[in-house]
Amino acid sequence: MPDVGNVKALVGHDYAYRLRVGSYRVMFDWDGAIKVVSIQEVKKRDERTY
Repeated sequence: MPDVGNVKALVGHDYAYRLRVGSYRVMFDWDGAIKVVSIQEVKKRDERTY
């Protein structure tokens, strides 16, 4: 898992991790081998985010 605050591993979702940024959630995948993060989606947090 990335060593960054507000990052949580997701289970049973399309993406491996989520980053909390205020009321937004950044969903992303990370393989640990490279220093590039591929952002897959940014969503405003609501009852349908997950």
